[in-house]
Amino acid sequence: MATFTCDSCGKCCSSFGSFITIERQLNDRDYYCRYSLTHDLFPVRVDTEYTDEVSARYSVTADTGAFAGKRPCPFLFRKKDGDGLTCAIYTTRPQVCREFRCYRMLVYDSSGRLSGKVIGAGEISTIDETLARLWKEKIVSIPHAHPPGANDPAWVKKVTGILATHEYRGDAVE
Repeated sequence: MATFTCDSCGKCCSSFGSFITIERQLNDRDYYCRYSLTHDLFPVRVDTEYTDEVSARYSVTADTGAFAGKRPCPFLFRKKDGDGLTCAIYTTRPQVCREFRCYRMLVYDSSGRLSGKVIGAGEISTIDETLARLWKEKIVSIPHAHPPGANDPAWVKKVTGILATHEYRGDAVE
């Protein structure tokens, strides 16, 4: 299968702020954070181009207790060029983030069992050999011109049509 290609949609991190909190700022780039589900404490290092933004965000949350409840990860920022979102701690992100896999579409077989997940910019993760072959031969070459964070409706229609003719059902995730 193809290697996962992140398209900077930010869906993976859109609610991680509910689970990842900054415990302490050590200097302008280094922080200790906590993953609330396991209570693990982990160090992170902020990319230099986002040090001011992270520091400002941390100051607001530390001083006011803001951002209670569901919120984006405190290290998720709009890219400087404005094209999508980025992780300010990507190289030092915690294990939970390293293991996370997003998906754009779920694919079910004729029995209704989950057979695959479309991830990133159109790759599929599946152990179903028939689906993998179908994807490689008929779908992977279809242009997928979606903006970050959204599926291209024309692509979804083509893909779900092809899947249906081969007794699969694709459900786009928005």
